[in-house]
Amino acid sequence: MLKKILVVDDDDISRDLLAEILELEYEIIPAKNGAEALGLLSFQLGMVEAVLLDLMMPQMNGYEFLEQFNAKGWNEKVPVVIVSSSDDEETREKCHALGVNHFVSKPYTHKEATSVIADAIESFSKGKKSRKKR
Repeated sequence: MLKKILVVDDDDISRDLLAEILELEYEIIPAKNGAEALGLLSFQLGMVEAVLLDLMMPQMNGYEFLEQFNAKGWNEKVPVVIVSSSDDEETREKCHALGVNHFVSKPYTHKEATSVIADAIESFSKGKKSRKKR
């Protein structure tokens, strides 16, 4: 059974591209905005390996999603990778303040996306193990 990744992006083409890149290793769960993603996570949190999050979306943007995600304590359960064309220093600082340390800048290469996502999952898993040892 493939591990699941939640891809949150209002752009169908962007979601489809990530799905195509990741489909051999992961089952993709698509969401069109932060509100939809929160609803999906409430049912599938323990089964989702990572959240790939765009920042600029209607209804609930990526920052609003992260605020609610963190308030629920889900940031301790699954890593988030920002996948966005907004890649300036201010955006990165704001995301770091919300607990996100992994970024994939649009446009990206297949290799770059898979590498950053794998690194986020691996470093999150290692961090969880070290937190449990304390």
